[in-house]
Amino acid sequence: MLITKFKKTVGTGLVAAVCFMSALPASAAPANVSDAKSNHYTIKSFHYLTVDGKDVDSQAQVNSKSGKDIKVTMVLPQQNQNGDLLAYGFTSKLTLEAFIEKDKQRLQNEIKPAASGPCCTDFYEYKNKGGQYIYWRDGFKNLPSSWNDRISSLSTASPSSSYSTTLWEHTSTQGYGKGVLFRHSDWYGKTANMASDWDNKASAIDIK
Repeated sequence: MLITKFKKTVGTGLVAAVCFMSALPASAAPANVSDAKSNHYTIKSFHYLTVDGKDVDSQAQVNSKSGKDIKVTMVLPQQNQNGDLLAYGFTSKLTLEAFIEKDKQRLQNEIKPAASGPCCTDFYEYKNKGGQYIYWRDGFKNLPSSWNDRISSLSTASPSSSYSTTLWEHTSTQGYGKGVLFRHSDWYGKTANMASDWDNKASAIDIK
């Protein structure tokens, strides 16, 4: 859950900050996604492997039909030869939830419940986990005004704690918009940097 830690001065007023912490300064240049040692990945462009669980033969097929309707992108920390991150697309929250239920059952046999790790996902104001950050344990949260359109990178909770973290471009009252989802079994121990399409664009977070 989000907890208020202290207040930060913004302009002439005081704004309550949720779980405000300070991190080390980030490098101005984003890390190379292919740099395995850094474990930093830039979320910029996607190569969809499936849409609603169905295999995609080509990107042309995605762009011509279902690609325009993709609501949530589950991004993987793997890339094709062009540098696009591999991803699964979902055209509705319903098809996403159906996938998650089956995937959770599969992962139960792979992830030991006794494993330990951070219980929360950390969201940072700068790339490479730089600047101030907030953390969130589980459930959906419309971001407060102090963090709306401010997230530039994140590191997920342990897969033994929760399944995934999703950034939504709009609040629930605004209809959510598009979402980008990070499965914790894929992303734990890695850093996801948001590029132009997602940098400072998130208005809500969801951990389940």
